[in-house]
This record gives sequence, structure tokens and C-alpha cells, in this order.
Amino acid sequence: MKAHEAVDTRGEHAAFPDLTDQIKALREAHERLQAERADDRAALERVTADRDRMIALINQVPDQLFVKDLKSRFLIANEAVVADKKFIATGEPVTVEALIGKTDFDLFSAEIAQEFRRTEITIMQQGQAMRSMIEQNVYSDGRLKWVSMTKAPLRDENGTVIGLVGVAHDVTFRKEAEDRVLFLAHYDPLTGLPNRASIFEKLTRAIDEASQNETRSAVVFLDLDNFKSINDTYGHQGGDEVLKATAARLVNCLGPEDSVGRFGGDEFVILLRHPPEDRSALLLLIDGMREHLSGPIQIGGQTLRVTISLGVSRLPDDGATLDEILAKADAAMYRSKSSGRDRTTLAD
Repeated sequence: MKAHEAVDTRGEHAAFPDLTDQIKALREAHERLQAERADDRAALERVTADRDRMIALINQVPDQLFVKDLKSRFLIANEAVVADKKFIATGEPVTVEALIGKTDFDLFSAEIAQEFRRTEITIMQQGQAMRSMIEQNVYSDGRLKWVSMTKAPLRDENGTVIGLVGVAHDVTFRKEAEDRVLFLAHYDPLTGLPNRASIFEKLTRAIDEASQNETRSAVVFLDLDNFKSINDTYGHQGGDEVLKATAARLVNCLGPEDSVGRFGGDEFVILLRHPPEDRSALLLLIDGMREHLSGPIQIGGQTLRVTISLGVSRLPDDGATLDEILAKADAAMYRSKSSGRDRTTLAD
């Protein structure tokens, strides 16, 4: 064969096709895949960073923030939600991570959790928010916390309700202050008994019933004997202990329809509903109370017996007004004092 003679190689090319285009296509596909994976990683990192920023942000909020699904399971919660909470079944402290997927039944008694669930079902079914509801959270160890709760339906991009969002503000201090003001308006702070204003209201109702329905009641005016000497001997703290012990005994003496209140100082007023009509039987009943009230009291390691003088007036026999009834009982009590103390006297 001559050097310049052409050689036919078409048969060889047919046996070994040119793969350049396919290799190039594979290389480009690989590069696109690598780019997509890089984009996915970047997207995941962005999502993770956004989530971490959101969690850090909501954890800065002192109010409780949470999201629940249609079954009232927690999906998102901040640190304020889990603060001071324990799982009711185990007593273990609640963490944000451990709370996800749980419900209020894991945190509270069945009765309280069921009430929360009923409210949330109503919100999600009606699609309407409930704002500034005052809820009482009772923890497993018995501690109470009051919160002002707002719950609103959570919707997807199509407007379908897929859960709810909740925000709760702790109002325990405010609620306790309000309750304290309300308590002081009606009760004596030392003994816990109804105060003068409250016992006046009860007496006024009893007088109205006596005039309208001919029901009978008895009013007992009670005063501790020689209380000043108790304060002088044992100090005001000792005197307070005597008053509290007397108040507790008074409550134990009464029937379910009867009432007692601290009138002021060492004076108490008792309202007995449906007492015996016979004067002797009434006197016997109240003398039994006096004996119980005069039992020994321990003060500072010492035993003290405090005697009591009582005066009794009756509705409607001894008057038709509050002033008349109290004046009759007060006068009878002072006759007990002047007759030697430690006795009961019925109004004339």
C-alpha cells in the first residue's frame, strides 16, 4: 500500500460509536444535580436558620405562645408554655421538645384538660377567635396560675382551619390582688369570718323573710370576757390567737344554714336559722355553744380558758328592724356581763 493511499475506517467507527455527546450530557446532568443539591442544602440551612431565629424570638416573649393541630396536640411552643409545668403522669419537668405531640391531658387533670379541649373544638369548628378568656391552670402539685388566654383558628393558604394559635398572659398577681380586695370587702382578714357589713346583709335578709314568710331566727351577740387583760398579759399576738381560735370554734358550732361574723374587736354575731321556739330549749342550745367556746386555748405554751358572755334576741319577737334586733341582743349580752360574765341571757 502506498503511503498516500487512503484507508477506509468506516467499519471501525460503526463498531465504536462516538459517545462524546452522551458523556457531555451526563456531565451536565451531574453538574445540575450537584448544583440542585447545593441549592437544597442552602435552602435547608436557610430554613433551619429561620426556624432557629423564630424559636429564639418567641422564647424572648414572656407570654405563652403555642400552635396546636386539630386534635389539640402541641406543634410549636415557647419556653413560657413549659415553665413550671410537669407531666402529670410522671412528674417530670416539661421541655419544649418533649411537649411537641402532647396535649393538655398530659399536663393537667382530666377535668381541666377536657374543658380546654371543648373550648378549642368550638374555636376550630366555628372559625372564630376567643379573646382574653381568664383560665385557671392547676398544676399537678396543686399550684394555681391564672392566665388571660386568646385562642384563634389557624388556617392554611386555602382558608381551611388546620389548628389553632394561642397566646396567654400571666395575670396571677392581678387576679390574686382582685380576690384579696373582694375578700376584704366581705370578710375579716384576721379570722376569715364574714365582716360587719356581710353579717348585716345576712341579718337584713333574715328580717325580711321573718316579715314575709313568718320564719323564725335568733341573733346571738357574743363578747369575750376580760379580753383586755388577755392582750395585756399575752400581747396583741396572743389576743389574735384567741380570736382566731374562737372563730374556728364558732364555725364548728353552727348548722349548715346558720351564719357567724366578726362584729369588731372581740365581739361576734351569730345568726341561727330555725332555732327552738321554746325559750328554755333555745337557752339550753346556746349554753351548750358557750361551753364549747370556753374550752382551753394554747397560747405560747400556756393553757388559757377564755369565758364568754352572750345575749340573744329573736326574730320576729324582739323587733322588726336590724337596729332593734341588734340592740336587744347587745343589751342582753351586757346583762350577762353585769351578772358575773360567762353566761347567756335572752332578751326581755
